Amino acid sequence: MINNVLFILAEGDHDIAFIYRILKVNGFKTHNKKIKEYNEPLSQLFQSDILNISIPEVNIMAAKSKFLPYRVMISDVDKNNTIVLYSIGGDSKDENRISLLKALNAFNQDDDDDLSIQAYPGTEISVLYFFDADEEGTDFRMNQIREELVKAFPHFPFEATYDASVFHTIEDMKIGAYIFREVDNDKGMLEDVLLPLMQEDNGDIFEAAEAFLAINKTCALYKDKLKYDKVNISILKKVSSDKYAHRKSLIGTVGQLQKSGKSNTVCISDADYITEDKINSNTTCMEIIALIKTVII
Repeated sequence: MINNVLFILAEGDHDIAFIYRILKVNGFKTHNKKIKEYNEPLSQLFQSDILNISIPEVNIMAAKSKFLPYRVMISDVDKNNTIVLYSIGGDSKDENRISLLKALNAFNQDDDDDLSIQAYPGTEISVLYFFDADEEGTDFRMNQIREELVKAFPHFPFEATYDASVFHTIEDMKIGAYIFREVDNDKGMLEDVLLPLMQEDNGDIFEAAEAFLAINKTCALYKDKLKYDKVNISILKKVSSDKYAHRKSLIGTVGQLQKSGKSNTVCISDADYITEDKINSNTTCMEIIALIKTVII
């Protein structure tokens, strides 16, 4: 029986790759099994996720999963400590998080009218949000999270504000948040933490990558799009689509030196620009693992 299960809800795959790296340094490893072989309540939850998807009603990309996790990790020290990592989208994906929270809460409660739902009194379920502060700041993000939780737990008496540095007990679950930001500024995002870590001791590589990007930054980004003129004759026009994000391109450029053909997600999770020593001495990494250890012993 799993004693402690932490569900991490991050905005994107890059966040998950970075969190994975922190967990790996702190004694967690990937726990890759057949869905039916996971201990309860995970097996039942994952199977419910699959069974609850109405395949004809969703597009092909969404059909692969609605809530199946990106990765499951287990503690090397205590096999009863499990962390489930979800790449679930940004603040616009609140409905997905609310549905998942409701599903998790259902596993904590006995329901005489629904025999498919079981309570697991020996299991402690916790949830940890990861958001970027962006320009709005920590308080704004915490208010967003509170609004989601009010919808997920409509009968719970919520406080007006919540601290982002600790977990809070809501019904039968502990729920917390970590907001990515610059250390000395309550604004920013993952890259404000990630890039300084990667650049440390790798200045020459990043200088070369910056020079390459500077030379090529004038390259216009376009996307072919089919349009029709007034007499319904199809014509192919080049439509400008400005999707250049310098820091993401920088990570991808240096990442290709070690992980050819791989995505930024793999470059973050597997390349050696981020070392164990860097993680163990970084303020953000230490804050994240300290927060996780308050619910995962």
